[in-house]
Amino acid sequence: MHLLRLFTTITFLIVFSLQSAAQGKIDQSKEELNKRNKTVKGSQSDQSVHSYKSDEQKSFGEIMFQGVATGLAYLTWYSTIGVYKLEDHLHSNLTKYPYYNNQSGNYESTDSVYNSKLHFRFDLDYHFLYSNKNLIGNYFKCNIRPFQYFYLQGQYHRLTEHNTDHTYSNLSLFNAYFCYDRLRFERFNVGWKAGLCYIADNINRGGFSFGLDGEAFLIKPVSVYISKQWGAINTKPVNQFEVTGKLHLKRYNIHLGYEHLKIASPVYDYVLAGAGVRL
Repeated sequence: MHLLRLFTTITFLIVFSLQSAAQGKIDQSKEELNKRNKTVKGSQSDQSVHSYKSDEQKSFGEIMFQGVATGLAYLTWYSTIGVYKLEDHLHSNLTKYPYYNNQSGNYESTDSVYNSKLHFRFDLDYHFLYSNKNLIGNYFKCNIRPFQYFYLQGQYHRLTEHNTDHTYSNLSLFNAYFCYDRLRFERFNVGWKAGLCYIADNINRGGFSFGLDGEAFLIKPVSVYISKQWGAINTKPVNQFEVTGKLHLKRYNIHLGYEHLKIASPVYDYVLAGAGVRL
């Protein structure tokens, strides 16, 4: 009888360990994203403790709040949007493509002798992602630039993992952003973006996402692009970090870099290689 129990226990542990080993990073991310967090209701705050405040105290508090709020609003506007009357770089023109005039990146100053005044540009990039022989992916990114003041960005990740039980797991991650370059100089640009992230493949959940990115045009025909994004789906992190070196060949470019993803608790590290075009 004891031997039978021992055999049953060992068999259960072996099966459980095999199932755990068969579950890869992608399955773990999807499982965690599907879990609902329990909400704990806290006790209601005792409003009576504030009843002693006098009308004079409330008025003073309101005045202080309005002053602080006004100051923060001005600082927020200046840091995120800028003052077009004082900052000439905010009027920089969008270029046809990086280094089209042998010196400018994504923008050129308004006093440039070339002064292209481009009103629309479409940027399309593809990256192949490689972590190991069992974990690869594809990454598409497009920027729609109607003019120099802002642009729209769409991203699509398709991650694939070969599990130890000879099955495949897939994860599709979508990002859509409104993007604004706060600094628009000929040799570098830095900006922010805000939007949504969404995961398909039986998850079908979305959340808010925002990020920062910048590109430095060091010397023709090379540039370095850096991006950091933070997002959350079902209170779980959906973050991305990317650093890429680009070699520009007129309207085309080839690139090599590194991407780090955190989807729920699993992390994914990839070497990326790809190409792009500016239309």
